This record gives sequence, C-alpha cells and structure tokens, in this order.
Amino acid sequence: MEKKIIGQTVPAIEFTLNKGESLYTQSGAMTWMSPDISLETNTKGGIMKGLGRVFSGESLFMNTYTANEDNQKIAFAATVSGAILDLNLTSDHPGLIVQKGSFLCAEPSIELKVAFRKKLGAGLFGGEGFILEDISGTGNVFLEVDGDQIVKELQPGEVIKVDTGML
Repeated sequence: MEKKIIGQTVPAIEFTLNKGESLYTQSGAMTWMSPDISLETNTKGGIMKGLGRVFSGESLFMNTYTANEDNQKIAFAATVSGAILDLNLTSDHPGLIVQKGSFLCAEPSIELKVAFRKKLGAGLFGGEGFILEDISGTGNVFLEVDGDQIVKELQPGEVIKVDTGML
C-alpha cells in the first residue's frame, strides 16, 4: 500500500492499493476511487459499537474498500482546514484516545471505539465534552486535525501541559 497526502488547506490522502488490500472509513468520507475497488458497508463490530461511534461523532455504518486488482487508487479528504496525521500503531504503541470526529480512515486491523472522560470537570469545562474516540490495534490509522500540525518530541521524563482542545 502506497500513500501520499495531497493539498494543504483541506488535504486528502490518496492510496494506491494492490489486490486484496483494504481500508475502512465512515460513510461519506471517500472522495474518489478507481473502478476496481469493491465496497462493503456494515456496522463494523455490531450495532452497539456502531451506536457508540455515533456518540463520538462518527458514522453508524463504516465502509470497507478492497482492491480487486493491483494499482487501484482511492482517496479520503479532511472535512475542515488542517492536516492529515499518519500514525502507525504497533504492539509497543497499541492505541490512543483522540477528540471525537478525528478519525479519517484506517486499515481493517485498527479498531475504533467510543471513550468517555472519567472526570466531570474535564467533560464540562474542557471544551470537548465527555465523548472521545479510542483507537487501538496494530496498523496504519489516519486522523484529520484542525489547523497546522505541530509535533513536540519529549525527552524521557520531560512533561508539558497541553490544552485538551489542542491534542
């Protein structure tokens, strides 16, 4: 699977898939694709997981796109001005919690679930509410972030405090 991010203001990520390779996303996120890609729509994990995703700002139904031939192109675009963050989750870094609505697309080995803030004050006064997205598994996941991406590499033991609306 090859990938490239196109555009700057409202970017898209275009993939070149070989036969049998798949990606999934929420309904309505695909921007363009080659004709030899098949589509399967389901709740990906059952109706309860689908409803949980609705609470976190995603779609009840998820679309899985699978290449039927080599060199098939498919693209997914961000919905707001910003950037697309390309993350590879491994067994050493198996998951993360993100703002609702951040998920763009992922390989089928990545699981998307709803997460809830445990602290009342953070949910009421943090600006993002109580509902977040829990992304886990191993493989590639792509997130859309509002505005410019700024990466801070922390040294072992180094700590910085960041507003939750900026993560």
